[in-house]
This record gives sequence, C-alpha cells and structure tokens, in this order.
Amino acid sequence: MLKTLRRFIVILCIFSTIFTQISCNNDDDDDNVNLDCESAICTEILIRIMVSIKDQNQNPVMLDTYKVINLENGEDITISLTSSELSGLQEFGQYPLIEDGILGVNQELDVQFVGYVDDQEVVRSNYTVSTDCCHVSLDAGNLELVF
Repeated sequence: MLKTLRRFIVILCIFSTIFTQISCNNDDDDDNVNLDCESAICTEILIRIMVSIKDQNQNPVMLDTYKVINLENGEDITISLTSSELSGLQEFGQYPLIEDGILGVNQELDVQFVGYVDDQEVVRSNYTVSTDCCHVSLDAGNLELVF
C-alpha cells in the first residue's frame, strides 16, 4: 500500500510539473519575461559590438565622424566616446555599433552605421541587433567593412 501511494505521489508531481510548464506561456507577456530575467545569472562584462573598417589594402580607415541610427525612428543612438577613446579606436579602424544598456531586455532593433571622412559619406551598412536578459548580440550584418 505504501509503495502504491509513493508511486501515485511521484506521478502526481510529474503531471503537476508538466501542467505548470505548459500553462506558463510567456512568449508575449512582458511581465513574465522581466520576471524570468530577474532570475537570470549574467556576467558583469560590458559587451560592445564593434565595426571594423579597412581600405582595399587592409589598412585601418580613420573616420572623422560616424553615426549609428535606429532605423525604426531615425534616432541617433551613437555611443558617446571621449576624444581619447575615439582616437584610440580610429587607429585600428574600430567603431562601436551598439553595447549593453542601449536596448531594453529581449529587444531586437535594425540600425545603420554611417561613416564620414572630410564630411563625405564613405561607408553605410545595416545591422540587426538584439538583447537577451543580459547582453546585446549581432543578428545580421557584416562587422568587417572594406571601402
């Protein structure tokens, strides 16, 4: 009798777990997504996705200025850099596209990178970026550009 009761309890627990998993559909429920993210274990590393620009001879291209535009609303979302940060990156032809903290949790965004030399546009490229509970990632687009 005790053995049968234990089996019944185990089966009941299994069905209860399955029912709970099936009934927790959180695909479109922002509150549940945020609750899921509250329990996420994230690294404290800042992820910054960089665009690398080189000329035909594989030399780094030093842009005078660049912009990153949110294609949905035209907003300029270029990451602010100090002049020393920018000059350090320019030496290697590296420019930030997006980093953690720009987008909200579990978002996807189409952005455009535009680079200028002597006030002339020299490079333009589109990207799709997204975030999970922790970090930003690149979904589409080429991070190594040649002009």
